[in-house]
Amino acid sequence: LFGGSGSDENMPVAEISSADLTDGKIGLLNLIVKAGLAPSVSEARRLVQQGGITVDDQKITDAKAQVAPDGIIIRKGKKAFKKIAII
Repeated sequence: LFGGSGSDENMPVAEISSADLTDGKIGLLNLIVKAGLAPSVSEARRLVQQGGITVDDQKITDAKAQVAPDGIIIRKGKKAFKKIAII
């Protein structure tokens, strides 16, 4: 999938409510928790600070980052990933 030869059709999807967005964006730490990639905000912060979070193939190291989540792929490490959908 990430080598360029795969498809994201069968990728696990995390649905985020539009009520969780502010001006079309959500805090990265909250997104990680809502997507089920970390059990808490503090664990999500640790993952970001240690360079374990990638959003659309861009490594994110700023724990205060805001992202526009519709259709992005967020990845924790090498094997845990989710496609984000707004409901």
